[in-house]
Amino acid sequence: MLNITKATDIKETKGTYLIYGPPGIGKTTSIKYLPGKTLVLDVDRTSKVLRGCKDIDIAEIDNINTWDHWEKVLQDIVKNKNNYSQYNNIVVDNISELERCLLSDLGSKGKNKGVPSMGDYQYLQFRLVNSLRYMKSLDCNLIWIAWESTDLYTTAEGQQFNRAYPQINNKILNNIAGLCDVVGKLTFNKEGNRGFVLMPTNDVFAKNQLDDRKGALQSELIIDGTKAIPNKPTK
Repeated sequence: MLNITKATDIKETKGTYLIYGPPGIGKTTSIKYLPGKTLVLDVDRTSKVLRGCKDIDIAEIDNINTWDHWEKVLQDIVKNKNNYSQYNNIVVDNISELERCLLSDLGSKGKNKGVPSMGDYQYLQFRLVNSLRYMKSLDCNLIWIAWESTDLYTTAEGQQFNRAYPQINNKILNNIAGLCDVVGKLTFNKEGNRGFVLMPTNDVFAKNQLDDRKGALQSELIIDGTKAIPNKPTK
């Protein structure tokens, strides 16, 4: 039987966020501003910028034997939820490097001198999408960090734009983004303040299904760790 909930009864929202930008722009630093207590799953070893932050714990992901270790980490977090209930946020930093580590590990176990096979890419695609589905069962905000890629995007009218998007395997990019409530590109404004673009344009891959904001300061991506800004009522 279906478990039906009235939309008017939904009081709190735990969000799933995918944030991206070029290396060095401050994606990992953004973790400092997350409200509440945060667990960082450190893949790319950039967590030293978080030194001294009292509400942040860091766990390194094995970036050599990644395939088996990542599976064990997810199983432990989900099966032992009570042990991780202290965390308001769980961050994967970053998914682009995790993708490369998983592929490298699979390739090292193959017969092609360390080069991943076509089948390895398919294994990777299912592993990443299923990982996000698996983690969405947790009662906390999920933040996946990615590097940035660019391509030449052509609209239905034939116009072309240089588009920025998260560096994730192209075959699953839409799937991953679809499972996220928010996709934001970290950038600078004219005054040098960092913030996230949350509204999609022809040259920026983004979305925001939690509220009406088109952008957010780096310190205001998540307002309070549990509650999203309510959508404006439609007329």
